[in-house]
Amino acid sequence: MLCALSVRKLKPGAYDDFRRAWEPDEFPSTLQRAYHVRDVSDPDLVISFGFLDGEASDLDTIRQEIAGGEPDRQSAMAPYVDELIVDGLYEVVEEVVPPAR
Repeated sequence: MLCALSVRKLKPGAYDDFRRAWEPDEFPSTLQRAYHVRDVSDPDLVISFGFLDGEASDLDTIRQEIAGGEPDRQSAMAPYVDELIVDGLYEVVEEVVPPAR
């Protein structure tokens, strides 16, 4: 499994516009789910992450699929972003599940 992860500092109050711009025209076929989380003390600090089926060896194929609409999507988000802090694809190496209580 892979994880796409971005951390952004948004312009004040821009979350709703950012969120609309973030939505791709078509989701990658490997995407299982995505999340947006906001810092409770700074709602303009947003972490977006999604889980994709695949392994590190599939990165080139996944990047090619994502690349088609990505420049337009990034351009659409840009007016609402002050800083892109982290942006990358990561291999999930371990899932930690607490024991049943």
